[in-house]
Formats: sequence, C-alpha cells, structure tokens
Amino acid sequence: MKPAPFKYIEVADEEALTSALADYGDDARLLAGGQSLVPMMNFRVVSPEVVIDLNRVGALSYIDCRDDVCRIGALTRHAMIEDSDPLSRRCALLGQAVRNVAHRAVRNRGTTGGTLALAYPGAEIPLALMTLDTDIILRSKRGERRLGMKDFVLGALDTSLSGDEYIRQVEIRMPPPGSAASFVETSRRHGDFAIAAAAVVAARDDHGRLDYLRAGVAGGTGAPVRLTALEEALSGDDPDDGRMADSVHEAIAAIEVFGDHHYPEDFRRHVLKGVLQRALKDAIVGSERRHVR
Repeated sequence: MKPAPFKYIEVADEEALTSALADYGDDARLLAGGQSLVPMMNFRVVSPEVVIDLNRVGALSYIDCRDDVCRIGALTRHAMIEDSDPLSRRCALLGQAVRNVAHRAVRNRGTTGGTLALAYPGAEIPLALMTLDTDIILRSKRGERRLGMKDFVLGALDTSLSGDEYIRQVEIRMPPPGSAASFVETSRRHGDFAIAAAAVVAARDDHGRLDYLRAGVAGGTGAPVRLTALEEALSGDDPDDGRMADSVHEAIAAIEVFGDHHYPEDFRRHVLKGVLQRALKDAIVGSERRHVR
C-alpha cells in the first residue's frame, strides 16, 4: 500500500522545527529514522496531514557523557549508541539493549527520539531507559519541560508528548563505577520485538554488599516496568539463588501483565520470570567479579 496524501516539510534547525510544530500540532508527525512511521503510513495505521522531516537538524545528534550524566540527542542513531566507547564503559546496559534492536540496517537509521515517541511495547531502548535513572527533555515554543521515564511513557504507544512538542534530549544518570549490567530478552526470531525482556544493573559497596540495584521488565506490560520493590528487597545484602528466585516470583506476580491471542497471560508471566531471573543473576554475579578486581 501507499500512504494517504500529506504535506512534506523539511526543517534545518530547532527554531524551524518548533515553529512547524506550533503551526501544525496534532496534524503533524515527525520523520526521523522512519523505521516505524513509514510502514505505519503505508498501511494507513496513521495518516498525518503533515510530515515534518527533521533529519537535517544536526544539533539533535550527539552523545555527551560527563559529570556522571550522559546526554543523548533525540536524532542520535541506534548504531551511534552501539559504537560509542564512552557509553560502553559508563552505561553498558544501554549498549546491550541497543544490540538487541532489530538488525544493523535498522539501527543505522532508527533514532533514540523515534523509539521513545512511539513507545512500542517490548521495545528495548525504552526498557533500558526506564530501568536507569533517566529524564526526557521536551521542547516546544512554550519552552522546555523535563519528565522522568515513568511520567513520559504512559502505556503502549502512549506518551506525554503534546502535539507541539518534540523530544530534544535524554539524560541518564550513570550507574556507579564497577557496576555490571545484563539485558536478556526472548523473541520468536532474531530482530523481532521481545516477547519478554529484562534489564538489570548492579553494583557493590566497599564491603561487597549490593548498594545499587536497578531492574525492569517489558513484554505484555504495556509500558516498561521498573521493579522498585525487588530492588529494595535485594539491596544491602548478598542474595543467594533462592532469595533471587523468590524475589523474581513476587515481583512478576505484583505487576499487571496482559495476554493476547498469541501469548496468554500465564505464558507471558512465565517467560518474564525466566528472563528476569537470568538478567538478575548475571548482573549480581558480574558485580561480585568487578568488586573482587
């Protein structure tokens, strides 16, 4: 199929972008990587009156890691994150998540802002950012506003973006030095969206106790879910396999999981437990190894 007729606008800087969004608002869609928008338009899932192409706005493509914060521009390609040495050293979880996104050809075009704006359930990057301490910076002619991931992603394909706003930047507060990360997902085929995925980052204090733990899951949950109760239950100690298994069971039992005609709720919960158990153990064991060094 082909898309319905639309007006095409190309902008070259953020001033032109904010002006175009102020003029067209909810009638417009932003074209960045186009990996999701173009197929959706071709199948007429969406039929915007205006498409605003922001690929020439070079000021939105960057990775800047300093002062324990990593700032990523909305137009930054997934492949750029995958290849970033500073991110690999300071935020291994995001690098692992990106390597699970589709295939390299898709990662060459897909953007950080695009995957966040779509908020597709099971997408890897939103899960990694929900698990980490992340803020999303939004901009419009009315000014800028900052939202945490929990306030930005409201559900499947649902965000807090207003019609005249665009995502400008992602800010991630870096995990502590010596942390270990694990991103585990399962899918029907390599490159597909995950049936279930889990993300965990762990670090230890000078006495070898877990003093930093971040965990999240996605898949059948609508929006990615940060598992704060599990984090609190396991932090401050050195949990064994039994405690981890019990905590995983309680964490997955406590969240809302939706079934569908492909994957019933019970199956989703079973797979979520499996990927979370593996990611949790990998990160906790990895943090112990890093602490010993």
